[in-house]
Amino acid sequence: MSVVPTYRDLTKLTSVLKVSLGVYMALAALAIWSGWIELELLQRLADGADYTQAEAESSDSRQRILGIVQFAVYLFTGIMFLRMLYLSSANARSLGAQGMEFTPKWTVAWFFVPIASLWKPLKAVKELFMTLHPQHGEDWRAASPPKILMIWWPLWLMANIADQAAFRLSLRADTLEEILRSSWVTFTSDCLDLPLGLVAIAMVSTLQQWQSEKQQLLAAVERERSDAGDESDASDDHQPSI
Repeated sequence: MSVVPTYRDLTKLTSVLKVSLGVYMALAALAIWSGWIELELLQRLADGADYTQAEAESSDSRQRILGIVQFAVYLFTGIMFLRMLYLSSANARSLGAQGMEFTPKWTVAWFFVPIASLWKPLKAVKELFMTLHPQHGEDWRAASPPKILMIWWPLWLMANIADQAAFRLSLRADTLEEILRSSWVTFTSDCLDLPLGLVAIAMVSTLQQWQSEKQQLLAAVERERSDAGDESDASDDHQPSI
């Protein structure tokens, strides 16, 4: 017999995650500005225009530092996001969800499984939202997940594909043409990060709100039952004995 996990309030975790996503978006905006400057410089080089050594060194240093900071924030944000999904899945079970296909561990693990990561995480997150819908209980399969998931998932896939492509291109970029191509892919990836961050903030806000509302509704029902039971006991105590 499996042990039902204890419900955990994720308000603080959601706040930290939203702040981290905000920082991630700010860095993406900064990277877009920096990337455009680098693209202009590279295009000037390709056209044979004049440039200074200081410009080239400044651009390289700026892009390198931004890349390191972006990766650190991306890593932290990713960990917090996956932790949010894991704990939300556990909360779904503590709130009474039965017959879920995805365990908390697999809700996270599917993001790292090759090929299956193209659709399994979306399926797991859809199930998670359905089980946490505040207007549904045992009939959670009839619930509708938020439409924003159908925006989040394509953006997530495109951003990750662009990230991987940019990284691979940068490793073998030797000629100016290859460096320019790699920079354009990196620029595209940064542009995708902005809407992805906005959608992710809306998504985790909804996830936290739904489970909080459901927990409060269930707690209210339990209090009503308890009060009704107390009134029944009190009524029995006042019955005259025969």
